[in-house]
Amino acid sequence: MNAWTNWSGWVKASPQHIAKPTSETELSAAVRDGVGPVRVVGSGHSFTALGETNGTLISLDGMQGVVSTDMAALTATVRAGTKIHALGRPLFDAGLGLKNQGDIDRQAIAGAVGTGTHGTGPQLGSLSAEVKGFRLVTADGQVLACSPSSNAEVWEAGRVSFGSLGVMSEITIGARKAYKLRERNWVMPAAECWRDLNTLRDKYRHFEFFWFPYADSVVAKSLDETSEDVSTPLTSEQMAARGERVSADQRTFKYGCEVARLLPRLSGRLQQLFTRASMGASTRARWSHEVFPSPRNVKFNEMEYAVPAGNGADCIREVAEAIRNQKIAGVFPIEFRFVKADDIWISPFYKRDAVTISVHQYHRQSYDTLFGAAEAIFKRYGGRPHWGKLHTLKAADFERLYPRWGDFQALRRRLDPAGKLLNPHLKSVFGA
Repeated sequence: MNAWTNWSGWVKASPQHIAKPTSETELSAAVRDGVGPVRVVGSGHSFTALGETNGTLISLDGMQGVVSTDMAALTATVRAGTKIHALGRPLFDAGLGLKNQGDIDRQAIAGAVGTGTHGTGPQLGSLSAEVKGFRLVTADGQVLACSPSSNAEVWEAGRVSFGSLGVMSEITIGARKAYKLRERNWVMPAAECWRDLNTLRDKYRHFEFFWFPYADSVVAKSLDETSEDVSTPLTSEQMAARGERVSADQRTFKYGCEVARLLPRLSGRLQQLFTRASMGASTRARWSHEVFPSPRNVKFNEMEYAVPAGNGADCIREVAEAIRNQKIAGVFPIEFRFVKADDIWISPFYKRDAVTISVHQYHRQSYDTLFGAAEAIFKRYGGRPHWGKLHTLKAADFERLYPRWGDFQALRRRLDPAGKLLNPHLKSVFGA
């Protein structure tokens, strides 16, 4: 029997058939002829059940690589299954670099785009906001070229659509000339972070912080452009290997996760210990695609909501207070980032500058208590969930959160009238 699990191991599927197309023609046939639900996966880094199906599962692993670059237009066209860690060096060799990335580079570009994945920076949008065009295979196998000048409505909506309108085969994404970044990490008192948050946001090209909620300090991180000399960039193969390497720090952190799972009362002490272990400030300078990502090899499940930017500090403080008051076990920090507004119909950043607040739980530990407490707070702040991260919202909730929800639903029904692309999770999301 075919079997598939996502990265964390919590989403499982037993599809009748797993298709592994290597061309757009093969992808079109797999979607057209596949038994529904037809779902597509890249690296399985979504924590929601987007890839779950007992019908046809399509893997994009055979559709990778840079198709072309355009230095004049500052764009790159890439095959949809290309892993982000495999993009950096080919783009660098063409004189280009992505404008922004998240701190995980294991995802396939189509999955990252389709779920609105992002980095941090108040003047920088998500990866989806940089999409200039894409080719989409619809449920009947038709291929649509989508851009502001061709199938514009599908382009507007489809940049964040998590495989509900069809399956992307190629993506053209905006880039910039290759550049270098200097990273700085330091620990600061939480009270100082709240006092100076807007200054820190505006001072750096990228600013974010991690807060172990049982500690009184936060671990801050900034990135800024630099002209200093750096080493020759790693190859794509070296980038792939670097991201899978397990460091001594990660082994220690995993041990802490296991201790907190077995002895929950020690969670607070462990979080304080990990904060103190970060006390030494560190810096490094490299080409941008090497600085953005960090190895993340201790598996977890994650919930993330985007809340209005002006309410971010109040929201994260309330989440941390709930964790302490309810004595919720776990050792992962809360992550806080800035994202610029966009105009994508069901993007978490639609018409709204936001901060994203992420809570994580070790993959061998139940996340229900932590995520339930956090989500109740996120909802009070008008938060919109990341489409690839866990939430409990239904169609009626999304109708309230997204002004273009009805338009998206109408477009989805037009492109997939039989609901061939909808698994149980997506039926719940769309009320289908």
